[in-house]
Amino acid sequence: MNIKDYAVPAITLIFAAGISFATLASTTDEAKELSKRVTNLESKEGNQEVIDFKIEGVETRLDKMEELMGKMIEVQQKQAINQAKICAATNASCN
Repeated sequence: MNIKDYAVPAITLIFAAGISFATLASTTDEAKELSKRVTNLESKEGNQEVIDFKIEGVETRLDKMEELMGKMIEVQQKQAINQAKICAATNASCN
């Protein structure tokens, strides 16, 4: 056997090992990047849940305010009717 019989398999083995290492390093980098993306998405999802919860609270408060405003309008209408009745009964000028 001569040097060529050992050199070709050795070079092939070194070349294959280099390619395998490069592939492994690339896969590791992609896994790290994917992990960052997942973490970012989870963070955004958490923030969205907080925002959704706050929106629900605001909607509840707005519903309560609408109810209160409706009641206030009813009271004002009754007061206006009562005032008109008083003015009519006393012949007062209620402008």
